[in-house]
Amino acid sequence: MVRRAKLYARIAEDGQYSRVAVAYDRNGRPIEPKPKIGHVTTYQIRVAGKFIDADAGDSFTMAVTRLRQEQARLADGMSRVEAVNVTPTVVANEAPGRIRLSDAAVEFANELRTLDRGKYTIAMYENTLRDFQSSCRKEFIDQIDRKDILSFVSWMRDNLQVRVQGSENRTYKNKLGYLRTFLSRHGVQLNKKGNGQSVSDPGLLYRSDVPKPVKKKPKKYDQDEIDALMKHADADQKDYLLFLLWSGFRDEEVQYLQYSDFHFRNSTVMVQAKPHFGWKPKDYEEREITLPSEVSKRLKDRMSRPQQYRDGIRKPADSDLVFPNGEGNPDSHLIYRLHAVAKKAGLNLKGKRAGHMFRKTAGSRVAKKLGLPAAMDFLGHSKIETTALYLAADRSDLTKKRQLVDQMFVAGD
Repeated sequence: MVRRAKLYARIAEDGQYSRVAVAYDRNGRPIEPKPKIGHVTTYQIRVAGKFIDADAGDSFTMAVTRLRQEQARLADGMSRVEAVNVTPTVVANEAPGRIRLSDAAVEFANELRTLDRGKYTIAMYENTLRDFQSSCRKEFIDQIDRKDILSFVSWMRDNLQVRVQGSENRTYKNKLGYLRTFLSRHGVQLNKKGNGQSVSDPGLLYRSDVPKPVKKKPKKYDQDEIDALMKHADADQKDYLLFLLWSGFRDEEVQYLQYSDFHFRNSTVMVQAKPHFGWKPKDYEEREITLPSEVSKRLKDRMSRPQQYRDGIRKPADSDLVFPNGEGNPDSHLIYRLHAVAKKAGLNLKGKRAGHMFRKTAGSRVAKKLGLPAAMDFLGHSKIETTALYLAADRSDLTKKRQLVDQMFVAGD
């Protein structure tokens, strides 16, 4: 009889609990469940009709690692008791002091949580390490060699779906960066450093091995596009779009924005930590933005319109979120609101960093009027070089440039 291990999510909803089998994608990778109602409390593994706890809490990555361990046990034909009693002896005899890749990945993610790293940061590392384990057949970290890294790059090209077309190499390079940090903790140097590019130099990847992203010209919204979006937006959508356009806030900063962050009398809004949501600003830097008086007044007036919160439909209080989801929680899919307006306006913004373009539009405006240092403070950058990469030319500037080129052509200069 062939026994298989299957992963289940235990979901809580209004005091009731249910088990849902974890689905798999076409490449055989488990897909993290995202229930629309309720939340995952823990994961369990079913073997021979019996459920055992995955000892992973609500961590999907740890649950998948535990599933793989259970699958390996079944493949070896061992009972759970034998696995517990025999495995440590085998490891001790064959490889004293060696570290399993799966164990190191789980430990690394737990360390990030202990160090209070951001949810996005933890998710990026977990996703990268999960993907690497899908491509790598090595059990121990000290077995990883150049071929494993190149296989990972090949696996990413075959399996990863990139949100923004044309930015594939940026995604691959970023994931290699996350993997480099993880491996360096265990004495494995991923990239050869500096001019040391010979076979004997430390490091698994040559400079030419790392995928090179195309340096794209920064884009922002033209006034015609902004006018079209505003024309087709309802009152709530206008609040959202105008705030993006004049605040330069990042997506997560908007998700966790509360009315208490505003000082309406001064027309200012703060980016500040939200410990009750487990959220901190990027680079742990708070900042204050001055808004146009009309935009500040519009957001204050928004408090007079009832919205959906967890305790029902009511007018917002100071402590409430400004742009919550349908359950009154931070909305991680705010971009869908922009897509909905764009569709009505006849603009195709899917597959583009449409929300981030508002941030570039706002930053470009500040830089043009007040200079780069002011734009750096406005956007919350720590380096002015980063701000310079954000700046996009106005359509009017491009028109003037074309006119000058036409004049040179006519004059024959």
